Amino acid sequence: MLRALKRGRRMRRRGLVAGVALAGLALLVAACGPVSAGTADSVGTTPVSGGVATYATEPGLNVSYIFPFETGSNFNVSNTNEFQYLLYRPLYWFGEGTEPYLDPALSLASPPVYNGQQVTISLKNYRWSNGQPVTAQDVMFWINMQIADGNNDWGGQVAGDFPFDITDAHAVGSTEVTMTVTKAYSQDWFTDNELSQITPMPAAWDRTAAGASSCDTTPADCTAVYNYLASTAGSMSAWAKSPIWSIVDGPWRVQRTTSAGWVYLTYNNRYSGPAAAHHISEFVIVPFTTEEAEFNVLQDPQGNSRIDVGYLPTVDAPVPAPGSTNGGNPVTLGDYKLSVVYPWELSYAVYNYTDSTAGPIFRQLYFRQAFQSLVDQEGIIDGPMHGYGKPVIGPVASYPVTKYLSPQVEAAGDQWELNLSNAKSLLTAHGWSVVPNGVDTCVNAGTGPTQCGAGIKAGTALNLSMIYAAGVDYMYSATKELVSNASLVGIKITATEQPFDTVVGTVFGCTSACSTWQLAEWGSWTYSPDYLPTGEELFEPSSADDVGFYTNAHNDTLIGKTLDARSTAAFDSAMYAWQNYLANQLPVIYEPNAATLIESVNNLHIGVQAPTLNINPEDWYYLK
Repeated sequence: MLRALKRGRRMRRRGLVAGVALAGLALLVAACGPVSAGTADSVGTTPVSGGVATYATEPGLNVSYIFPFETGSNFNVSNTNEFQYLLYRPLYWFGEGTEPYLDPALSLASPPVYNGQQVTISLKNYRWSNGQPVTAQDVMFWINMQIADGNNDWGGQVAGDFPFDITDAHAVGSTEVTMTVTKAYSQDWFTDNELSQITPMPAAWDRTAAGASSCDTTPADCTAVYNYLASTAGSMSAWAKSPIWSIVDGPWRVQRTTSAGWVYLTYNNRYSGPAAAHHISEFVIVPFTTEEAEFNVLQDPQGNSRIDVGYLPTVDAPVPAPGSTNGGNPVTLGDYKLSVVYPWELSYAVYNYTDSTAGPIFRQLYFRQAFQSLVDQEGIIDGPMHGYGKPVIGPVASYPVTKYLSPQVEAAGDQWELNLSNAKSLLTAHGWSVVPNGVDTCVNAGTGPTQCGAGIKAGTALNLSMIYAAGVDYMYSATKELVSNASLVGIKITATEQPFDTVVGTVFGCTSACSTWQLAEWGSWTYSPDYLPTGEELFEPSSADDVGFYTNAHNDTLIGKTLDARSTAAFDSAMYAWQNYLANQLPVIYEPNAATLIESVNNLHIGVQAPTLNINPEDWYYLK
């Protein structure tokens, strides 16, 4: 899932903060009454019920889509993890403490049971806010809609994967779903990357404008149902009034929205899942256009306009001491406490392998090696990230520490550190006339080992264009440094800063070969709702999220072996073999993963935040 660098999982945020919006925030906080932020000296230890918590999203996206079967352009952290999951619980919840693993306690169903090629899902006792139970038919409602989704309307769809890797699925009574998979897949993969996608949908949604339908039993009826639901899913003003969207099984429901993109949620008193004995009663999602705009509000702790849970831009964070991951708060943020969270994600910029001019260049491994040698990950981490970052060294994140990372890749570390001499040597050795501070040209066209490569004509210039998302300071700094480094070896990059939505819309707008962009950066891919980082969603050409159209038959074979591995030992072996290969293929431009620096007011308890970026404000409470 996409997010802007602060996954944007999977993008992140973009919103409008004008004077009117801040005035609204002042009114909101005033309405909190006796529950308000306090200084460190005044914080008590007794939990209290009620109160309002305002939550600032980071620049990149604002909440824009309520239907959990969201399109690719809406498939992002703000819509899914920070909004939809609060209203409509996924079948399986991921993020257990500081690890990105399955959390059975917060899941709607018990862990699936595998018996050969049969999978059994047993639902727990959850209810919708209209009093109806969450049933096996509600699970089938989602599955059937995926079956009918031939046009890839759902942003997480991978051709050939779920639900096309099952031959049968049906409800057994009201609390059990059984399905038969087409072959004996890895159980971990099928749970973490296939069943993880399902969000049960209530029977009241199974309708069209003409009346009730039967998508929950008949996939052929689902297209009309989808079209009906999608017609209002992006209309914020309709959410609170709609008899459709007001039916929730999560702990929150929409109370109202504003034209500035604010979303006011109130606690669902009929929520049947776990929640803190004392918790806040209202949760307000507030968008911001830039880090600076949000940070300006954080720096006014005694003002009328304040945020209860926000983020600290890395460029404004005190540098951690050696060996530490937490540098503390700036002196201007005395009313807040800082939590450092490293999301379960992968940060990168993308090559467009289908661009008519640059595509043949990008398809050359030597060029990708040269280009990666221009990225100073450690410099970005030590510079604009102020130490709050981890280098990306392959297709699986190295932090937080998980069992998924290949020991070989981990031991090798960043093999492509900043090295201008290496970049120049690789280009020269492959037929390019290197002109520092000028523009390189291909002088030895052809497919031989010392030539430019297939599809690259003599005289082709290394004159490239790049679009990148606005609003994040260290992304701006990193892009400017890349442009500067590239110029030193004769690669001219024209980099254009654009709104996050524009960048993503341009990139994801290409459903086949296109030349509307060459290089793009918007942030990160969070491993959600496919939490096992096996690569099929990002690096297989059948995936809607392989936006650069990267194609590598050997990579596809290795990914397939991870999905088919039945034993833990076989899975680990296949997973490591795939990483060991793809890490050096450099299918994308590796960029460092940034920590999320969460600022919460001192008297608001929010607990440990999961690296999956799923949040649980039903467990947040004020102290007095």
